[in-house]
Amino acid sequence: MRRSSIVLSVVILCFFLGSFPGSAQDPKDQPKDAPAAQPEPWYSPKKYNPAKLFKRGSKSANDQLASNGDLEAKLTRQLQVQEILPQDKHLQDACSSFRELADCVATLRASHVLKIDFSCLKWDVTGVKPKPVSDSCAGPSGGKAMGLTRSIDLLKPDSDAKSEASNALRRAHEDIKDASD
Repeated sequence: MRRSSIVLSVVILCFFLGSFPGSAQDPKDQPKDAPAAQPEPWYSPKKYNPAKLFKRGSKSANDQLASNGDLEAKLTRQLQVQEILPQDKHLQDACSSFRELADCVATLRASHVLKIDFSCLKWDVTGVKPKPVSDSCAGPSGGKAMGLTRSIDLLKPDSDAKSEASNALRRAHEDIKDASD
């Protein structure tokens, strides 16, 4: 009996004391209309936001060229003078399926240097079959796009695909920079 009365009194005491708000939980000096301050979380969501790692609103190669007509004219002329782009073609037509302008120019450069059919290389890099494509082009396996290095390796196995792709991409960035200045 004595044991049960002690347990009952402890439960009542805890219930009674637990119903009073603590002074740290309810500050009296803060006005009622002031916004409640949110406690700082143990992590900082503003600092470690994974959404910042992804590119948003990136434009396709055609969108980049269309938004800057001067860049398209200069880059087209520059590539035609170097005989990378044929005189009767426009850069916007050649870059129709590419996501990045640098990838398009690098593919043009690689096809010119290695003497690979541009439409075959474009098909492998973009995964989209171009309209005028020769029968000798096999296209990417599974219809999925592959990188420029892998495409060069498949179409020209005797070349150093990695160095050729990196040189083409480096030169493409230089061409775009020169045309945009």
